[in-house]
Amino acid sequence: MIIDVRCRFTGGESADYYRNQLRKSGRLELIESLKEGTEASFFHEIEAAGITTAVSASGCNPGAKLAKYTFPDRTTSNDELADIQRRNAGKFVACGGIDVSNTFHNSLEEIERCFKQLDICVFGIEPGRAPGCAPSDDSLFDVYALLQDLDATVIIQTSGLKGGQYLTYAHPNHIERISEHFPHLRIICAHGCYPYVREAIAIAMRRDNIWLSPEGYLWHMGHEDWLRAVNKNLEGFANKFLFGSAYPLTPIKDFVENFKKLPWAEGVLSKLLYENALDALNLRDNKTFSSGLVSGL
Repeated sequence: MIIDVRCRFTGGESADYYRNQLRKSGRLELIESLKEGTEASFFHEIEAAGITTAVSASGCNPGAKLAKYTFPDRTTSNDELADIQRRNAGKFVACGGIDVSNTFHNSLEEIERCFKQLDICVFGIEPGRAPGCAPSDDSLFDVYALLQDLDATVIIQTSGLKGGQYLTYAHPNHIERISEHFPHLRIICAHGCYPYVREAIAIAMRRDNIWLSPEGYLWHMGHEDWLRAVNKNLEGFANKFLFGSAYPLTPIKDFVENFKKLPWAEGVLSKLLYENALDALNLRDNKTFSSGLVSGL
């Protein structure tokens, strides 16, 4: 069983962002489902890699120029993701993309609509791209307060390389400040606050409501720190690490195989691949999710 907390849908117009990014880098041919662009091809590819459930944190916000990187708008439809979730209960979790710059929509109204009308309980934000602030900026506190009140989970883009105007955008102090003010809000740090690996691990040890998903940065600087913190279960950290592939930006089958080959301690893989995500995404008592798994057995 594998829940991939960063596994974005590759069908239709919603995947154009990833299709264009991979075309620029010459890697488009590596992702079969992006070339075909259908719902069936998406599930065929991820299921062949062993993914049980895809969490499609696809994003919806304006782009930005960050250092040498230029990113276009993300325009994934939350309605489309919700439709896929309805058709594939247990296999697909829609992550509502929220534009906290209020350019594409009013962020608070969109959260309410997604939660109450579309049955979306997980939300993703990229404040470093738009409006260009730190994750802990006071202007975002209304968003966090509403998500906490709804008992939702927020996935925050926390990459130092590609998250904000300056590297310090990714510093875990921002996430810990959010955690302090909103102790009942489940927070997932996409990209694991790279390159602040040790600091990120420490805040996840300190705070019950923070989880880390380093994705491909697991193999970057700090690789040994991730492995040591998990295998030694430092301050319970084995419960705070989430599996994420960042698909379709990387071939998913190879990613899964390489992840499993790492020298993990005996018995820890089930936590990393599945069990921790149940808690971070609040899926243990989610009837829609559970019914989908049962029907698929």
